[in-house]
Amino acid sequence: MESPKPDIVIYSWYPRGVKSVIASGGSNFIGLVDENTVLKYPNLPSRESSGLDIENGKEKIYRILRQEQQLGLVVEEQILEVLGQHHRIISFKGKYEDGLLLEYMPNGLVADYLCNSNPRLFLKERLKWALQAAEAVAYVYIKGVFYCDVGKLLHPDGTIRLDGESAEDTKSSMPRLDPNNANQKTDIFALGSAIYFIIEGHPPFPELDSRKDMLEIVSRFKSYQFPALDEELVVQKCWAGKYESADEVVRELKEMNTT
Repeated sequence: MESPKPDIVIYSWYPRGVKSVIASGGSNFIGLVDENTVLKYPNLPSRESSGLDIENGKEKIYRILRQEQQLGLVVEEQILEVLGQHHRIISFKGKYEDGLLLEYMPNGLVADYLCNSNPRLFLKERLKWALQAAEAVAYVYIKGVFYCDVGKLLHPDGTIRLDGESAEDTKSSMPRLDPNNANQKTDIFALGSAIYFIIEGHPPFPELDSRKDMLEIVSRFKSYQFPALDEELVVQKCWAGKYESADEVVRELKEMNTT
């Protein structure tokens, strides 16, 4: 029997220049620096800067967790450096201490916007976002980057941006023997799930939990038991591996946006 891991309590902390924490995830805080800039930084501070009194037995796991968070930001920095400036990619403004300075996206993730704001968007507007997401995936492939999951942010001008982080989910992951084997097909599969979310306002198989029902979700994707969708052709072709490149997805979505 595995011994339980010691709990590490996460508290908000503020590096120099951060006015407030506006978002958080499993590994990072997003702190507001000014009206145009945020700092993405580990949610575990260094012991030296925090002055935390960590109990015996927790020091090692605290150090390991912080190192993993730092490594994730290093990888994200490398990705954003490779991608450079592009109208479908969030602007990277540089490294600051152990965080990344990024363009501020006050609307947050497209998924959160669709779920929480419940916007009354016509299909034409949703197809436009789907096209922008596909354009972003096509661009990152040119740069030799694979995301596996298409994390989309909503720019204040109403257009889609990709950030530098990949957080693959069962509902966006192409079933495969090696989950670490990523290529353009796996990204196009994830793009299909992203387009589905944009059109429907919720992820595929909303009745299933990504973790608890993982085997069922994988089984359905493997057997082509895709959820129904009015504009299903592009999405299902993404899931079925019918596209050889994201450019093909872009072309079909452009045709749908002009009809």
